[in-house]
Amino acid sequence: MDTIFLKSFHIAGFSYYHGAYVFSKLTIGTKIKIVLDEGNLHDDHAVELRYNDYKIGYIPINENHDIAIILKAGHDIFEAVIQQLSPHEHPEHQVRVGLFVKANGIRKEDQ
Repeated sequence: MDTIFLKSFHIAGFSYYHGAYVFSKLTIGTKIKIVLDEGNLHDDHAVELRYNDYKIGYIPINENHDIAIILKAGHDIFEAVIQQLSPHEHPEHQVRVGLFVKANGIRKEDQ
């Protein structure tokens, strides 16, 4: 499936969740899930990042608004992949994620 690059960011909260636990399993190109966190008390547009069943953090608050709106509308058009790994950096800067838009994205309920 063709994708179009949208943005890149470090994982917010990587050191507070399971980031350290899964860091050694991550490689450049590893796909991660993005999940709307509608129950988040601190951010109405919170979007979780998950590797398998592990929550590894969030899309940063200054990057998540439009993504959350699209997810709330029921669209499954994003693909998130690990773009950069920097093990010697501060945990909040160890992993950079690339977010892409699927060229042929479809609504979740149409799947």
